[in-house]
Amino acid sequence: MNYEKNYDLWKKNYSKLGKELQSMFDNLTETEKKEAFATELEFGTAGLRGILGAGTGRMNIFTVRRATLAFIKFLKSRFSEYQLKTKGIVIGCDNRKWGLAFQKDITQIFASFNIKTKIFPNDQFVPTPIISFSVKTADCVGGIVITASHNPKIYNGYKIYDENGCQYLPDETNAISKYYNVIQSEVFNNFSNDKKDLITVLDNSIRNKYEIMIKKMQFHPDMKKTIKIVFSNLHGTGRDWTPVILKELGYEVIIVAEQYEYDEEFTNAPKPNPEILSNYDLAIDYAKKNDADLIILNDPDADRIGIGVKTSDGKYQLLTGNETAPILLEYWLSQHKAADKLPTNAVMYNTFVTGDLSDRVAEKWGVKIVKTLTGFKWIGSRIPLEKQRNLSFIFGFEEAYGYVLNPATRDKDGIQSSIVLAEACNYFASKNKTMTDILEDIYQEFGYYYCFTVNEIYEGLEGRMIINKMLKVLRSAKIKTLNNLKCIKKEDYLDGLHDMPAQDLLKFYFEDGTWVAVRASGTEPKIKFYYVAVSKESLLKAQEKQEKMHNDLKNNFLNNL
Repeated sequence: MNYEKNYDLWKKNYSKLGKELQSMFDNLTETEKKEAFATELEFGTAGLRGILGAGTGRMNIFTVRRATLAFIKFLKSRFSEYQLKTKGIVIGCDNRKWGLAFQKDITQIFASFNIKTKIFPNDQFVPTPIISFSVKTADCVGGIVITASHNPKIYNGYKIYDENGCQYLPDETNAISKYYNVIQSEVFNNFSNDKKDLITVLDNSIRNKYEIMIKKMQFHPDMKKTIKIVFSNLHGTGRDWTPVILKELGYEVIIVAEQYEYDEEFTNAPKPNPEILSNYDLAIDYAKKNDADLIILNDPDADRIGIGVKTSDGKYQLLTGNETAPILLEYWLSQHKAADKLPTNAVMYNTFVTGDLSDRVAEKWGVKIVKTLTGFKWIGSRIPLEKQRNLSFIFGFEEAYGYVLNPATRDKDGIQSSIVLAEACNYFASKNKTMTDILEDIYQEFGYYYCFTVNEIYEGLEGRMIINKMLKVLRSAKIKTLNNLKCIKKEDYLDGLHDMPAQDLLKFYFEDGTWVAVRASGTEPKIKFYYVAVSKESLLKAQEKQEKMHNDLKNNFLNNL
């Protein structure tokens, strides 16, 4: 559908837009009009995510309705009317702009189609992992969370779950996308509903069951809590979960007040991503003032966690996902082993773009490693298959600060991983060791792995063309060396590899164990270069290697685009 036709459909339904969207619609420049209407927000493997605003290429009540109507068609093809009416789906949202309005609207739509919906009381904002947990706990056929996770305030999104609380795989989302693509004017229909009995409010049993699950994950519940923790929820939903549970377990938690309140503007965390170092500035100040041992940041929907730790010389070091995971894994596996709870067929899942140091830790403890495509759905979807594969889930993570340790949640969970990391820090402190001491021990054992992701942002239609061209150039390039390191293997995942379906991902391996992977982000206008540089000498040497390799890659292959 061309831009004029999309625009005319909205113009025809102008009276139904509401004052805020009408104002946005009226004030679009010609360039903005084309950006907003020349494309349609695509229903992808993570549902919808986009910039808020008027237009078919923006997140608004009508694109959300479109996704909802498509999801309803899909659910009706999978489940009986009785299942949909009695089990239904759980719906939640975080505190982003328009999130609650989206939730209320789609709740009405589901009820109008005779599908039960289960929502949280008092318009409560809900972390993403709690929706994943709730699907099975509340015996639903699926779930929806309105969130854009760690994106800036101009974004919102629509994320769906299957009956196991896992994100759908491409076969299912492609089926939903086909429904989505043919829905047009129906989004402007009136979906008033008088079936109030189909909208139910969940009680506190969900939270109680989640907290019981968390508390059972502890190995040393009675150990004295000697550490101090600084916590920030970056204005998001983690505030009513992570610090509350930590305090219940006996930890001293100091809240970063400036980032505590729910704030759809994200005033003191404008890019609320734990990967962005400036988000830790306030927390580090609090840590210094209070001599804290551990800093924990949850992103706004609390599915991810970033940490900072006090080092043995009293300074504070921020850890990446690829640095946190080996420490967390070392603690998790060693304690399982000590308690005689480590299965002989234990398996750890991570992705093709995740650093290798965690693999070395897992191998040490006899744990099998399975690699998946990027996206936690690939990890979550493997868990129900474990019995037939004679495997036992023990750990799953992505390098982008997402971990799950208890598969009661089938998506990354920044709450449960916060609690386990706090216990790990407290346990190591009882042995007079910091978490960075543990990381150095791991380096000494396996070598220094410097993992670094270069994110290059290209906005809009032109940006998408640039990203596609860069991938095309690298796909055809014959890279023999980078920084004088011989390239020994190239993997192209476009046709599928390693028992995984196709993804636009390239990976180049070098003679010393170093590698670089390149892919476009599925949710943001980015191309990402994932480096794992290895050195036997020091982390600094590995870092220098990575920087020289990226300069070579850009100068020799991508500079003239």
